[in-house]
Amino acid sequence: MTEAAGPGDAFAIGDDTQYQPVAATGDLRIPVSGPEGTGLLACHASGPLGRPRRGPVVIVVHGALRDSDRYLAGARHAARLAGSDSLIVAPQFLADVDMAGLGGPDGALYLGVEGWKGGYPALGPAPLSSFGVLDSLLARLAPEPGPDPAVVVFGNSAGGQFVNRYAAVGRGPDVLAARGLRVRFVVANPSTYLYFSRERPVPVPDAAHVNDWRYGFDRAPGYVDANPGRSLERYLGRDVTVVLGELDKDEASLLLEVSPAAMAQGANRLDRGLRYDQHVRALARAAGLPFRHRLIRLAGVGHTAADVLAAEGTREIVFAGRRGQPRA
Repeated sequence: MTEAAGPGDAFAIGDDTQYQPVAATGDLRIPVSGPEGTGLLACHASGPLGRPRRGPVVIVVHGALRDSDRYLAGARHAARLAGSDSLIVAPQFLADVDMAGLGGPDGALYLGVEGWKGGYPALGPAPLSSFGVLDSLLARLAPEPGPDPAVVVFGNSAGGQFVNRYAAVGRGPDVLAARGLRVRFVVANPSTYLYFSRERPVPVPDAAHVNDWRYGFDRAPGYVDANPGRSLERYLGRDVTVVLGELDKDEASLLLEVSPAAMAQGANRLDRGLRYDQHVRALARAAGLPFRHRLIRLAGVGHTAADVLAAEGTREIVFAGRRGQPRA
């Protein structure tokens, strides 16, 4: 299975910007492994990774530009505002264009520019799914059991896409749950979401592929359990908060996906997030499943990750432990 698109497909506004090499790679290399092999994940972190901790650990997933250093800086600022000493880890899913531009280190995993967002296999040095990479990272970073979430996984923009899909199909949280550890997911301002049925809120002229992965479950990569019903039950059972900037409604926003599969979900990121909340609530109600997720709308906040993280509503979920638990 190949990733969904390349630079010639122009499925997002200003799409070519994500095909430029990153300015810097993470200064840490974390060993990750899975059935497909092993590799080194580039990353940035706010402190040493090898010390025992009581938690929580905050994992911050970058956007389409793979600028994990900026995401770490934004998260550290938000942590200071929250008075939190959480360990913050910002993994960097390097792409083939980054390796070509920077001559990446031996053993560093690299993926397709689009592939990392949806759990596709790495292009080298081993075909680890980006979701499998997060499985391995969770197992490595999980602190000792405690009353608060052991790990909070936050993603904004393309990182929000990654976190939304992983919350539905990821295996790592179940492994941690068996150890008495809980994972919280914070999905902020993604361009698109994973739908659990074939219905979409907006009709589009070319609907032939609107249910293809990453938008639905058709033609999903090998990591994914392609049963929407099981994935919906898993997603609803996890601690998920969707965060939307009230100002993130520009229909010409940089890197907003505008393919038919994306436009079938709504006109802009705010619209799509609100419609997705309705989609998941309706399916939960029809299946007789409890709905405990939260939707937070940030007044005066747009798309920028640092602004989203610094907002009080987000800080309470990401850094404030039990005070941020979702309510029914």
